[in-house]
Amino acid sequence: MYFELNPRQIPKVRLMNTAVIQPPFVHNKRKADEYIIYVIKKGEMYLKENNREYLLQAGDFLLLDTDYFHEGYKTSYCEYYYIHFRQEDMKKVADTREEEYMKLILSKHNDSLKSDPFSYATIEKDTLLLPKYYHFNSTADFIKVGCLLDEAIKHNKNHMDNYKIMCSLKVLEAFIETYRSYLMDTLQKSTSVMPKSYHKVQKLLEYLNTEYARKITSSDIEEISGSNFDYINRIFKKMTHQTIFAYLNTVRINHATELITTTNMKMSEVGQSVGFIDLYYFSKVFKKAVGVSPANYNRSIAGSSLELPPVKG
Repeated sequence: MYFELNPRQIPKVRLMNTAVIQPPFVHNKRKADEYIIYVIKKGEMYLKENNREYLLQAGDFLLLDTDYFHEGYKTSYCEYYYIHFRQEDMKKVADTREEEYMKLILSKHNDSLKSDPFSYATIEKDTLLLPKYYHFNSTADFIKVGCLLDEAIKHNKNHMDNYKIMCSLKVLEAFIETYRSYLMDTLQKSTSVMPKSYHKVQKLLEYLNTEYARKITSSDIEEISGSNFDYINRIFKKMTHQTIFAYLNTVRINHATELITTTNMKMSEVGQSVGFIDLYYFSKVFKKAVGVSPANYNRSIAGSSLELPPVKG
């Protein structure tokens, strides 16, 4: 089970801190009117929710449901973070088969890799998934989330201007890092569920998004993917609805529009900075994607807002 929330709405954190419990203490039975998250630092916590028992240990994350009672069922020593919060537009997604769940998460990741970083639509469509239960297999990820929660606690205690907003922003960042850690685990597990070609395309998307400024050839693509270019190009187009080099051009033009909008670079410098060596070819690809040449685009934005137009994919 997982929860889907709108990350454009920050969580409203009422209580958060670290706590230590030890025998004979156990959590009282209660049904909260707010979401509660426990992240275990050390020791063990024995908790029951809706008749399901959880043995929580160091590195565990648990999100308690407002629909059910929860209570401790055994004494133990435990050090943990607790977060009490409310969240607009947060909904529970019913249990699905693991295979379907993995495909959903991987599809979401794929959409993120393909998204336009300069479009408001990317922000407006964004959602965040939080697992009900998760164990951090990566110590580095667990430390990162712990540091964010520590920062949130400091903000919550200092009572400086807007301290609750600062606290909530750090909690939201911790939520995102928790999901990313969960995503990486899912990607590793998905090799038995998703075909190898899927992972090759994911690897290519990451490569193109980071190395777009380099000269990239079909031989480079074959080396990165470990596949024949024609084959991986067909698979790539099936998954992204663009060929590999059409997608690469989209990424390059997106970055070119940013440079034209925010710098005084010459058009030849802009083209070279995003991977186009030939100025004529850069101008041709830019005009096809944006509708005007780079020079005309530069003139059109002078004195206007800096909002970037959508690039045709």
